Amino acid sequence: MIKIVLIEDLPMVLEGLKLIINNIKDFTIVGEYSNGKEFTDALGSIEADIILTDIDMPIMDGIMATKLALSLKPHLKIIALSMYNDRKYYYEMVTAGAKGFVLKQAPSKDLEKAIREVYNGGNYFSPDLLRSVIIEMQGLEQEIIKEKKDLLKLTDRETKMLNLICQGLTNQELADKLFVSVRTIETTKSRLMEKTNSRNNAGLIIWAVKNKVVTI
Repeated sequence: MIKIVLIEDLPMVLEGLKLIINNIKDFTIVGEYSNGKEFTDALGSIEADIILTDIDMPIMDGIMATKLALSLKPHLKIIALSMYNDRKYYYEMVTAGAKGFVLKQAPSKDLEKAIREVYNGGNYFSPDLLRSVIIEMQGLEQEIIKEKKDLLKLTDRETKMLNLICQGLTNQELADKLFVSVRTIETTKSRLMEKTNSRNNAGLIIWAVKNKVVTI
């Protein structure tokens, strides 16, 4: 059984989440909280595999709750429940340690897929988020980005590919953009995943943003 905690301040959204989760036979809800403070106050007694948290909540938001929870229990796997207008918070949620983002407007199958992917050690973004991905990073200094690239031994091609992956391009689109074969793209992407300890595009995006090696 995958044990899930829900943190959501809107009763109708909470009821919808419960309906979806309760209809999946190997999912079980082990806790419900209406804000981050309620959740973190109860953290000592919580045994869960996945935390689903809203971002924008009263008293304590999802960002602060994620930071605090992971400082006390680093093994927790947290997925953010997001609205389109939460984009300004995405970078903070990534750096706080969230492993995935699911749009509240997404089909229920996206939520199930996200939970399974993160439970198994991966990362997840709702497909609709991939092309508008995440983050306001325009303020980063170029020398910081260069320093990170040098430290992580990223080639120019790998860095360019990371930028394009963060724009949601497919392997074929990457090949067309970089004037190489799809096989070359797959090889470079595999090397990137190995360097960054990522499993998929969502993992690469989270890694790139968290390590400040791309501007979006």
